[in-house]
Amino acid sequence: MTGTAPQGFHNDLIYDLGVNRGEDCAFYLAKGFRVVGIEANPSLYDVAREKFAANIARGDLILMNTGIAAAPGTLTFYINEHNDHWSSFDPAYGARMGTPYRTVEVACLTLDELVRRHGLPRYMKIDIEGADKLALQSLAKTQGRPPFISVEEYGVAALDDLHRLGYSHMKIMGQRIKEWAKPPQPPREGRFVERISNGLDSGLFGLELPGEWLPYAQAREYYVNNIRRENFEYIGPEHEWWDIHAAMGVV
Repeated sequence: MTGTAPQGFHNDLIYDLGVNRGEDCAFYLAKGFRVVGIEANPSLYDVAREKFAANIARGDLILMNTGIAAAPGTLTFYINEHNDHWSSFDPAYGARMGTPYRTVEVACLTLDELVRRHGLPRYMKIDIEGADKLALQSLAKTQGRPPFISVEEYGVAALDDLHRLGYSHMKIMGQRIKEWAKPPQPPREGRFVERISNGLDSGLFGLELPGEWLPYAQAREYYVNNIRRENFEYIGPEHEWWDIHAAMGVV
């Protein structure tokens, strides 16, 4: 990788912001990375803590029951009882479509504080239902940037926000059917792991993503013409959702 990748990042470290049931966390650990995992839902945190007890004991995984917010403090978290992937600090996500939910109070910290504590990762996965934008705003306060990052799209503003942070190249990856998510052999990130996507994971990352890294302007044009217009109107394939991956410099 060439270009303007930040100095001082930990090449063996990944941040998993939105651990949920741990599908991505397990993949990163199996590939040999250290992981800092953030899960706001106390019930899912307990599941992950038991599932990854050995990794936590070895120090491969730092798991935290906290939220990521624009400022430290305590916020109301909406736990969706119909689909735990919808749980969010934003009631528009956590209580969507009239589905049942309950609330808990969850302590939050900023992303820049997380980086100060644990260092800058090689890759940062952000999938925190409705708070991805806040995480990027918080990242703007850090001294560096991860070479690779991904967020769940929240309109073309997601691409614009990533570009303002210094990310020059992007890939837009569909999440419903991940035929693209078969790990390459030989591996290009960490160790090779035999894996078939179960639809609940985020897929590949960094150098293992298929397809061409598009310059920001070209990625933005593709997005507004094929996925979601400037006015947020969705025009992409039915029932699909998308992650935006971004890279510093030219990959």
